[in-house]
Amino acid sequence: MREFEKDVKKVYALLNINRKIVGVKFLKNLEEFNSYNAVELKRPMSYCVVVKSASHGHRIKFDKSTSGCGGSTRALGFEKPTDEFLSGESPYKLGLFSNQEVAKRAALETSNILSNTYGILVQPLEDYIDKETPDVVLIIGSPRELMRVIQGYTYHNAIHKEFSMSGNQGICVEATAYPLIHNTLNMSLLCSGTRFLAAWSENEAAIGIPFSLFNEVVDGIYKTVNAVEMDERKTQISESLLSQNIDSIKMQYGKTYYTEYEEEKRKNRKNEKN
Repeated sequence: MREFEKDVKKVYALLNINRKIVGVKFLKNLEEFNSYNAVELKRPMSYCVVVKSASHGHRIKFDKSTSGCGGSTRALGFEKPTDEFLSGESPYKLGLFSNQEVAKRAALETSNILSNTYGILVQPLEDYIDKETPDVVLIIGSPRELMRVIQGYTYHNAIHKEFSMSGNQGICVEATAYPLIHNTLNMSLLCSGTRFLAAWSENEAAIGIPFSLFNEVVDGIYKTVNAVEMDERKTQISESLLSQNIDSIKMQYGKTYYTEYEEEKRKNRKNEKN
């Protein structure tokens, strides 16, 4: 079993999520596009809707002609940003900024625009096993489970200081383009557009991880289980790991870092009274 396959099985065991984790691969030419066995869109569809479909288990590929959202078509590298976008004129007209200068700053400061994309493959992460790997991994779930992903990153890297969020272009920019361009994970609370088009739950958010960091993040989640998970989740995780033939963690039941802290405070109060 290669390391990537182990990581995929681990992350599903470690996180309590209802959706498939999604892997996104950027394709540079027609030959590469045709080499992947996936449903090819025949009519335009928004990228975030494609991602949601992949989170249900579907394998989809599309190119510029079937990229159905102007914002994601630009952000994902199918076309260059227009002068109207870079000047802030078109973003300002959407009513998302107090004035055109603020809109211009937002357009220029994000630097989240890819280039020279021919097509994009979007499919469940496990569909890459024994094949090529994705460029970006997208996890959609509850804030609690995305907290675990951040904790996994923090375990190896300390405080993450490079989050980029605006509440706009949540899946295409915040969860996909930014992680890939800056080689760092990024959190997204999604945006009004994707919440309307893809109908995500109000309790869902997203996190994007460049594939170069995926192994490290999964390892961090794995190694912080004893510190943060309660006994019921520890049991569930242990059983899930064993069912996937992955070495289980030596669980330390009855304690976490925060319950140990509370127990220490209780003892100190008791000693003070005595």
